[in-house]
Amino acid sequence: MAQQFPQRPVRVIVPFAAGGLVDTLARTIGSQFQAITGQPMIVDTRPGGSSIIGMTACAKAPPDGYTLCFTVADSLSYNAALFSDLPYAPDSDFTPILNLAWSNTNLIVANAKVPYSSFRELIAYAKANPGKVNWATWGPASLPDVYLRWINRVASTDMTAIPYKGAGAGNPAVLSGEADVTYMGFGLAGPLMKSGKLKFLISLGDRRSSYVPELPSLAEEGVDPGLKTYFAAFAPARTPVPVANRLNEILTSSINSPKIQDFYKTFALEFIDNTPQQFASFAKQDRENALRVFRTIGIKPSNSPSQ
Repeated sequence: MAQQFPQRPVRVIVPFAAGGLVDTLARTIGSQFQAITGQPMIVDTRPGGSSIIGMTACAKAPPDGYTLCFTVADSLSYNAALFSDLPYAPDSDFTPILNLAWSNTNLIVANAKVPYSSFRELIAYAKANPGKVNWATWGPASLPDVYLRWINRVASTDMTAIPYKGAGAGNPAVLSGEADVTYMGFGLAGPLMKSGKLKFLISLGDRRSSYVPELPSLAEEGVDPGLKTYFAAFAPARTPVPVANRLNEILTSSINSPKIQDFYKTFALEFIDNTPQQFASFAKQDRENALRVFRTIGIKPSNSPSQ
């Protein structure tokens, strides 16, 4: 019966705003999904509450394979460490379907006029000038804040967090020199570096970015917290195994098509074939590591945002 699946449209809940990368990814894969199955993939954006609104809707949907959610590590790995009263259980309310894509294009960048041009020089300067390096974050427990806290702890530095209301405010602060350093994706940072407004200090993750292969990674410097940037497909818990396997097969075929591969190259995404079982194992390990990292740097769970 799973081989005849799907026999009607499949809904994909995206717990982020329309027009973002997760939404665009879902719509792009959806076009190929329909070409393979003859059934449309209807994208349902449910933004808000740190992705909690959309993920809760996904968890409560019928476990028949006709509702999926496309999301990122925040929803299941980071929210588990940030919120004490999530209305969904990250480890038991979802059926992992597929790791849709990896991304290793995030960087630590600095204003072009700072007196250091590499991560090692940043650390040396920060040690010699405690509290003088201002690091723009998107607020407490945002990813820029997590990396700052981790590096301060591991490298024994005392760089100062300057919280802004999101990247839309934090990035201009670094460009103007109001702040010195921040976390930024290559897509935005690349043109700014070429125009002389930013310096690249290091790439995040366990390997060098293919976009800036000359730039060392945090792992090479021994300070990588192991936080992965990935995009994923989940279904509600208790989705039948044959249906989960069929969804994995269709999505994998969609992603491996030339059209979707061109999209992945444009957005610096990488896909590696994985089964639901392999992805479930990875998702569990990633969540456990995020919990360890957040606890190590002193981030304690709080009440989840109002829904």
